Amino acid sequence: MKILLVGYTVPNSGVRGMGLGIGRYIYYLGRELGKMGQDVELIVRDDFKPKESWIKTAYAPKMGWYPYPFFLKGQLKNKEADIYNSDYVVTGVPLAALGKKPLVVTLHDALPFHKDYKVNDIKSRMFVKFFKYCFGKVRDRADAIVMRSENAREDLLNQVDVDEDKVFVVSGGVDPEFFYPMKKKSHEKIRIGYKGGLDGRKNVRLLVEVFRHMVYERDDIELHVAGTGTNLDVFRNMKIPNAKFYGYIPTEQENNFLNSLDIYVYPTLGEGFGLGPLEAMACAVPVLASNATSMPEVVGESGIVSEPTFSAFYRNLKRLVEDAKLRKKLSVAGLKRSRAMTWKRTAEDSLEVYEAIM
Repeated sequence: MKILLVGYTVPNSGVRGMGLGIGRYIYYLGRELGKMGQDVELIVRDDFKPKESWIKTAYAPKMGWYPYPFFLKGQLKNKEADIYNSDYVVTGVPLAALGKKPLVVTLHDALPFHKDYKVNDIKSRMFVKFFKYCFGKVRDRADAIVMRSENAREDLLNQVDVDEDKVFVVSGGVDPEFFYPMKKKSHEKIRIGYKGGLDGRKNVRLLVEVFRHMVYERDDIELHVAGTGTNLDVFRNMKIPNAKFYGYIPTEQENNFLNSLDIYVYPTLGEGFGLGPLEAMACAVPVLASNATSMPEVVGESGIVSEPTFSAFYRNLKRLVEDAKLRKKLSVAGLKRSRAMTWKRTAEDSLEVYEAIM
């Protein structure tokens, strides 16, 4: 089967910011489909020269998502395949405009459709409008819309008028060659950490506030946060004892960072899937996550899922800090769960979607 994947970027492109999780999804989907013997071509923006022959690049100005679909259209016009799959609504627009069929558009989540979805800055509000514009262009022309979890699928059907028969679930995975347990170094203090965006629905402020109160009661804990966002300077200026905010860390350092932690905390308020906890579990790091949206599907009983409130997170984090046996139990359970949630399964589920619409 000839499969054309259209994406924005991939993990090793050097492109930072929006879409890093999406980039992992489309890259590993293509890689695993290729391993299965499918004829795969992935188109992404030309920020780098791919080493893998199945990845090609398309020219577009380096100004974020906005100009990309318009520049893509001409470069996709003569592409022919048995199936077309975009990594997001934005990259689905040129395929829909060209009438490419059968067309699979990956939406990931339905959060921007919520009336109470809060974005506080002009840039984010502009992107929500752009997201809805792109969805309007692909909704009726797509043969399949892919969501990343059962929760995300139900959320979309509740928020938007769309044919439920063409909404499928294809979950994410983790690469055990990239995220894996390393020999733990001994530390004087218990290291609590997080990796990801620092703003909005990621709700990292909750973790910071919980730690800020806890560290004044005990001196045996540290906070290590890797990620960028407008809150980075806010958190640094709080001058919290035993807390370090690294900012951006390169992709190749992520496994080392996760392995340096004793507890991984993910206080998100909303995800289509949420790779962070799964990647931590693949490093055998016990996870405390919110119980919002897809998190119970990702973490299951292999970590602690908690109401994203101060009192609940404080109580559960304190429990993990004080109970080494519980941390060990969740470390083993999380690692086992991560090994069952593979990118190969993502590719297999995608093939089922392709076959269903063909």
